[in-house]
Amino acid sequence: MAKVELNKSIEARKLNQRSGLPMTGPEVTIPYGAIIEHTGTDRGTEKFHYLGELYSCSHEVFASAVNAAAPAAPAQQTAPSRPVTVPSQAKLQWESLDSDQALLRAKVPGGWLVALHGASVTFYPDPEHQWDGSSVA
Repeated sequence: MAKVELNKSIEARKLNQRSGLPMTGPEVTIPYGAIIEHTGTDRGTEKFHYLGELYSCSHEVFASAVNAAAPAAPAQQTAPSRPVTVPSQAKLQWESLDSDQALLRAKVPGGWLVALHGASVTFYPDPEHQWDGSSVA
């Protein structure tokens, strides 16, 4: 299974982990820059794992998000992908913030990454890292 990074956001359908059948509900947005694990092609759709969940989208959508110049592939071939290499020493140091929500922050160049419930992430610009984690009264 090849790990690839998305070069744009895509809409995908969540699949049942056991059966591989589409789940009910709206499609999910997989964000730009997400690392996904391609698992194969099935009848014109690409299947992949994102954050431990199984998803699918059309070949055209998948190919445009992993390689803009990708030609349409036959149904049983794997879509072209761009391998992602992450240095083994790369690791974010998350610290918990005193909040009534599950809130974490990690110091990164130019500011902080702030995560809510370990899923929603935003960047807070603070080049000097002066933010003490509290809100303004």
